[in-house]
Amino acid sequence: MLQYQAKAAFDNNDYSNAAQFYQQMDSVYGHIVDYRDMRNFCIAAAMCSDTNSVQRSLLALTKYKCFDIGFLVNPIFNSYKKKDWWAECDSLAHIYGHKNQWYIDTLRKIQIADSAVRYKFIHATDITVRDSMRALMAVMDSVNTLKLETLIKEQGLPTFRNVGYEGFYSAYIIMMHINSELQDSLIEKFIPLMETGEVPRDKMAYLMDRSLIRKKLPQRYGCQIYRSGKSQPIEDIDHLNERREAMGLCPVDIEDLKTRIVEYE
Repeated sequence: MLQYQAKAAFDNNDYSNAAQFYQQMDSVYGHIVDYRDMRNFCIAAAMCSDTNSVQRSLLALTKYKCFDIGFLVNPIFNSYKKKDWWAECDSLAHIYGHKNQWYIDTLRKIQIADSAVRYKFIHATDITVRDSMRALMAVMDSVNTLKLETLIKEQGLPTFRNVGYEGFYSAYIIMMHINSELQDSLIEKFIPLMETGEVPRDKMAYLMDRSLIRKKLPQRYGCQIYRSGKSQPIEDIDHLNERREAMGLCPVDIEDLKTRIVEYE
């Protein structure tokens, strides 16, 4: 819950409350796991002129595997660049902040093409166009499966360390649509990396649920919802929010969700 309170405050430019919520998260959990939350905490602290929190969060952030070196260019940090500790942060940023830009750009191009076809399919009103887009998606998914498999063999897994958040997000969209065999193989490899912060828990929850519904098994985190609002079956639904919280997902109205479950045919 602290995560959602902090994010809501940050999105509303309420930096003072955001910083306090993030400090509570840090105190309660011993660290801030999500890279975006760590960035937000650092920005909120800087906006509040909380030098100690800026130093602590920025030092932790520069050691984070997803660090983007461009982050330090943000003008809000100009007043801190004369501090004794800034040189250490800047040095660490140059060690951890460089990513495989070619890999990032390649994943992004594949993801944009994938999303464009699906956008046309979703918004098509003519049945002939929808059938055409559906056939094109099937071909594209097969091609993208081979592309992603080749990229991973040559460049490694698209983790935060390798491609940052931007690259991982593009890979995540592609992984939602590739064939089941490769999808399951990548999920198995990614699960241990959630513990080290190399991949985000919330996106992994979506991938795992996608894998389960393909097998017509109950989803675990309630991520797969039809556009109509109906939901795929969910295991142990009464404890759903506990599992969602563990994966960084917002809580849902369980009683309402129970009325919208559609069983597999």
